[in-house]
Amino acid sequence: PAMPDPSNRISWWLADVATSFMTFTFVGATWGAFNPFPIPNSKHQVVETIAKTRKFVPLPPFSSLASIGFYAGMAGSIGAVQRFTAGGMAVARDRQDVWNEFVGLGAVYGYTNALLRSEKRVLWNNRAVAGIVVGSIIYANTAP
Repeated sequence: PAMPDPSNRISWWLADVATSFMTFTFVGATWGAFNPFPIPNSKHQVVETIAKTRKFVPLPPFSSLASIGFYAGMAGSIGAVQRFTAGGMAVARDRQDVWNEFVGLGAVYGYTNALLRSEKRVLWNNRAVAGIVVGSIIYANTAP
């Protein structure tokens, strides 16, 4: 498919990143709300449940509000990295094709591999995502 005219390419690219971030954040939050597995180091940790009862007992929906933000931040940032990289390739090459998506997939692999190496990195990632969201809301409500 053809790219937008040159005056709108950057705006198109950043709008795609923003809408993908919001979409994946919503998907991650929905997964976190209904996820039967608690996040690590939470009060509902699976290891304790299995150790006490000798069987896996899934969490009821909406029982762990921390998992909603945890999965929303992870999924939103992963979606944003993919669209940022793929869209950046499309703008740089002036073509939108499947090769851009493959480059985006490679970026997601590297980002996720680095992100999931430690719990501390995931927490800092989610804090950065929350800061970006709050900063965007403040900017949207104060910009002329």
